[in-house]
Amino acid sequence: MSTTHAQLPPRRRRLGFGAATVAAFALVATAVLAPLGLTGCASKRAGQGTYIARWQPAWKEQNEATYRYGLPGQGWELLLEEGTQVAWQHSTDPAVIQIYSECGSHGDSDLSDFTDHQRIDYSSWEIVEEPTGEKDAEGRPLTRPKQYFATIADREALRTTVEANLDGASVMIEYVVLKKNGCLFDLTYIAVPRSFEAHTGEFQAVIDGFRFPIRR
Repeated sequence: MSTTHAQLPPRRRRLGFGAATVAAFALVATAVLAPLGLTGCASKRAGQGTYIARWQPAWKEQNEATYRYGLPGQGWELLLEEGTQVAWQHSTDPAVIQIYSECGSHGDSDLSDFTDHQRIDYSSWEIVEEPTGEKDAEGRPLTRPKQYFATIADREALRTTVEANLDGASVMIEYVVLKKNGCLFDLTYIAVPRSFEAHTGEFQAVIDGFRFPIRR
């Protein structure tokens, strides 16, 4: 484990997907490439575009945020797993979208460090290279890491696309990480490579609807 990882505070294995969700996706990606079959009735807390943080007594630090989010649309079913806040699985493709917040106890690492920490669940994890549209002196196409900053909810967010291996299965993942008002947010999309590009627009719809803080 690198020095950067060691400096991070203890977490639920990784910011976005809890261990249960990672394991559930592994079953999809490595077994039948079919829906997880783990959905239930949509809760009022996470089914209508608003997540309301779980109640905490006044003497205890609030460790979740209340936030609003866009909906991915048809073909996505609410995924109810212990430890998740908001998550969907696709009804026909092995793909999952999840939003996760953590307030007060996430440390002061920068967005790049928090993103890099996500690799701990994977046997391989590499940032995707994308073409720049330019060529080098020998006429070969130049590439750059598919990692860039964007503005989300009036804050700087880091977007990163990676290729990884999860329990022997190849997956592609896009992470969107931002910090605001003492809270850290991770919006994550994971799918097998053949399905990844087909659902990036639906992940973008979730991102476009993200709001924090919100007025109730």
